[in-house]
Amino acid sequence: QEDIKSIINDPGKKLTENDKNFLALQQENIQLVRQHENTQREMLRMAMKVKDVVAKETQIINLEGKCLRLEQENSVLKDEFTTLQLMCKKLEEDNKKLMVENQNMLEKILLHKKEEVDVVNLHNETMKRLKEHQMFYELESARKEENNSPEQSVSSRCRLYSGPAIVPGSVTNKVEQHTSEMYSLAFSYQGTMFATGGADKCIKIWRSNNLPDVESVTTLTGCNAGVMSIDIDERDQYVVAGSNDAAVRMWQISGGQIRSTFMGHDNKVYSVKFYNHSQRIVSGSHDRTLRLWDVRTNKNVRTIFARSSCHDLAVLSEQGTDIVSGHFDKRLRFWDERQDTSSFEMLLDGKITSLDLSGCGKYLACSCKDASTIKFIDLKLRQAIATFTADGLRMGEHTRCSFSPDGQYIACGSTDGSIFVWNTRTLKREEVPKVHSNAVPVVKWHPMGQSFISLEKSKKFYVWSEA
Repeated sequence: QEDIKSIINDPGKKLTENDKNFLALQQENIQLVRQHENTQREMLRMAMKVKDVVAKETQIINLEGKCLRLEQENSVLKDEFTTLQLMCKKLEEDNKKLMVENQNMLEKILLHKKEEVDVVNLHNETMKRLKEHQMFYELESARKEENNSPEQSVSSRCRLYSGPAIVPGSVTNKVEQHTSEMYSLAFSYQGTMFATGGADKCIKIWRSNNLPDVESVTTLTGCNAGVMSIDIDERDQYVVAGSNDAAVRMWQISGGQIRSTFMGHDNKVYSVKFYNHSQRIVSGSHDRTLRLWDVRTNKNVRTIFARSSCHDLAVLSEQGTDIVSGHFDKRLRFWDERQDTSSFEMLLDGKITSLDLSGCGKYLACSCKDASTIKFIDLKLRQAIATFTADGLRMGEHTRCSFSPDGQYIACGSTDGSIFVWNTRTLKREEVPKVHSNAVPVVKWHPMGQSFISLEKSKKFYVWSEA
């Protein structure tokens, strides 16, 4: 290179052919050296790559070995999983069999328990009826002793009847005069007439001297809504009615004109009763009050807040010192008209839809809608001494039960058109044929005790008597 530099740096020197060749060889040699260096560097890079490839191949071999081991392990796990699946399937089948056996065993246990409960209920019912029979006969004995006592007196509210009552076996007359369903019926004290009322806002008076024949006497109008309750005074001169327009009205039967209108209730009037020898009226309303009205002055003489909707009333004494009210809250409340609070309360089976006082004034029948039962209550003891019910008996909102005049029977209608009658002495049900095709809200005995009238929801009433 120094020779080349001296030749290049000496421009005056002439190059020989050898010098030119030498220069060319030197240049070629430099290029070859550079190529060699490049080749060395490339070979170094290739060696590094080869080393990486070898390392990766080694890694691949290791991974392949690991994959093989994992495949072997996976195969073992698959075999174990298949075995576990078979075991699980078998266990599920065994579990299903056990569940079926358990269900069968449970059904047998429940059936056995039900049989035990039925036996216990039957035993309790039998004991209850035995106690009720015993109590009833003791009360009958006491009543007979009282009847034989010279001090025995009869309330003027008791209606006269001739001989023992009977359960009529057939319908002997059907009458359809109202234009809508009927809710109420009341006989006069001597049984010579009766009144019916309902959703058509009128009251019809009927002559009943020769049952089963009845004769329409007059129609009383003036109500602005359905008639829910009717009562006839003890002299058969006036009719009082409570209606859904929150009013109490009194008519004179002979002229058919409204004599008095008593306003004060805020809602439907479900029950009205004369008392104090027909000089006063007590009314019970959905507005949760009882109101006492003076017939002579047409004034509200007292308002009693009863705390629940009143569905029916019974007057136990002419002086008003014993008034009983039946309520929506299932309670029977005893009142003295001189007091603002009840003197006694009884909780019954359901919403009380009606009350009826026996002819002797010692017993009260209460119909309870929710349980479809009738409670037979001794007023002296102030407790239920019997409960009447039957399969198929279903009471509506306006179902009203009634005693026969002698107190031997209690009758009640059902929403399916059946009529149920029970003997209060034997506590057994009497058979009555089913003739109604619609609900029967009211069954009422004639004061003579030989027949009764049933109201049907479809505007008809049926007269029952012995054929």
